[in-house]
Amino acid sequence: MQSAVGLVLIAMLAACGSESSNGQTVAVNLSLVVNSQQAQNQSTSSRLMAFFQRWFPGANSVWAQSVSEISTINVQISGPDIPVPPTATVPVSNPTSGQDIPVSIQAPTGSNRTITVAALDGAGTKIFGGTLPNVTLAPGPPIALVITLNPVITITINKEGNGSGTVTSTPGGINCGTTCSAQFEEVTSVALNAAAASGSAFVGWSGDCSGTGVCTVTGNATVTARFNPAATNHLTVNINGTGTVTSNPSGISCPPACEANFPSGSQVVLTGTGGSTIPSWSGGGCGGVISTCIVVMISDQTVTATFTAPVSMQTLTVQRSGSGSGTVTSAPSGINCGNTCSASFPTGNTVTLTAAPAAGSTFVTWSGACSGTTCTVTMSMDQTVSAQFDLVPDLVTLTANKQGNGDGTVTSDPAGISCGPGCNTSQASYLRGTTVTVTATPDGNSSFNDWHGGPCDNSSSLTCQLGMNNNETVSAHFVRN
Repeated sequence: MQSAVGLVLIAMLAACGSESSNGQTVAVNLSLVVNSQQAQNQSTSSRLMAFFQRWFPGANSVWAQSVSEISTINVQISGPDIPVPPTATVPVSNPTSGQDIPVSIQAPTGSNRTITVAALDGAGTKIFGGTLPNVTLAPGPPIALVITLNPVITITINKEGNGSGTVTSTPGGINCGTTCSAQFEEVTSVALNAAAASGSAFVGWSGDCSGTGVCTVTGNATVTARFNPAATNHLTVNINGTGTVTSNPSGISCPPACEANFPSGSQVVLTGTGGSTIPSWSGGGCGGVISTCIVVMISDQTVTATFTAPVSMQTLTVQRSGSGSGTVTSAPSGINCGNTCSASFPTGNTVTLTAAPAAGSTFVTWSGACSGTTCTVTMSMDQTVSAQFDLVPDLVTLTANKQGNGDGTVTSDPAGISCGPGCNTSQASYLRGTTVTVTATPDGNSSFNDWHGGPCDNSSSLTCQLGMNNNETVSAHFVRN
C-alpha cells in the first residue's frame, strides 16, 4: 500500500477516561481502506476517473465519486466492560488524496475491543462502513490498524394489513416496531424475521422478498411484511361443583372469565383446581377424571369441568407367600402384584382379587382378609390379603407288573406299589430323585424267578432298588411250583 498524502485526522474519543480502562488510553493509528471491488459495481462518469485509475487500475468513476463524497469519519470503540461506547467524529478535508484515509484516535485500553467506523457524506448519511472485532488495545506505543470500508446498503421495512407484528434483523439494526430502516455493510447478508403479535398472523413478504420464511437480502432492499388478524374460535368453560379452571395460553380464568377466543388450530390446556379434588371433564375432546384437559381449537368448543367432594379411601395390600410364584390382580384395577401390591379404593366398595400362578407353580389358598380359593374384599377399612403359591411337585411314575404262571405280591418302600392276588399291574408316583425298593413275595404255590426291566433286569433277588430320576417299569416273574 502506498502511503497516504491526505490530512491525518486526530481526535480524542468521548468517555475515554471510563472506569473500564482505569482512565488509560493509547494512540491508535487507523488506515481506512475503501473496498474498490465492492464500490465499483455501477457506471456513472466522474472527473475523478483518471485520478482513481492511477491509484486503482480498473476502478470506475462511481467508486471514485463515492469516495470523494466522504465528509466525516465516525469511530466508535465498544467492549464488554465499556457501558457507554466512546465515539469520535472527525472531518475529512481531502479523502481522495491517497489510497487510504488515515485517522488517529486516543482509545481506551483493554481486550476484546471492537472498532466500528462509519464514513458519512456531507448530509450525514453513512455511505461506507467497516468493523474490526476482537482487538486488544494495550498501553504503550501507538497501535497501527487497518480497517476496510465497504459501501453500505439500506434496508427498509414496510408493514401492511389489519394485524400487527414486528420485523427484526440478524445482524441487529432493524426492530420494526420502532426502527424500520437501517444500513449494513454491502458484504453483509441480512436475515429478516417476522413475528406476529397475539391475535395476528404473518401472511407473507412482498417487495424484495416473497413467501413466509426468513427473508434474506444482500443489497439495497425495500421489503413489506403483511400481518392480518388471526382466525379464532370461541372456547366456553362450564363448571359444576366448587373449583376453578385456568388456561394456557391465558384467556380463561373461570370463574369469572369462562369464555375466550383462541387462534384456530391452536391447543389450549385447561387446568382444574378444586382443593384435593380432580375434576371430571366432558366436551372439547376431553373425558375422565384428570387434572388437565387439552382442547384443539378446530371449531368453537364447550368444555364442562365437574368437581365432586373428596371420597374416603381405604388401602388394600396384597402379600405373596409359598415356595412358588405368581401374580395377583384386582377388579376394579389398581392391584397388579407383580409390581403394584397396594392401592386405594373408595370406602365401602368391594374388590375382587384373582391369583394367576406362574409356570411350574400352583395357587394354594388365600389368607388374611380372604380364605379358600376365591377372594372378594369389602373395603370397610384398610385390608391385607396373602396369596400362597407353591411349586408344582416334579413327579415320576413307577410301574410294577407281574409275569409268569405263578403268583405273588409286589410292594414298594416308600409305599405306593401294592400288587397282590388278582393284580397284574400297579403304578405309583414319586418325587424325582427318590430311591424306591420294590419287593417280590411269592405265594405258597409259587416261587420268584427274576426281575425283568429296569436296573434289576434278570436279577433273582427278591428286592430291586430303583433311583427314580425318570419313569421306570419293572416286572416280577413268578413260576408255579
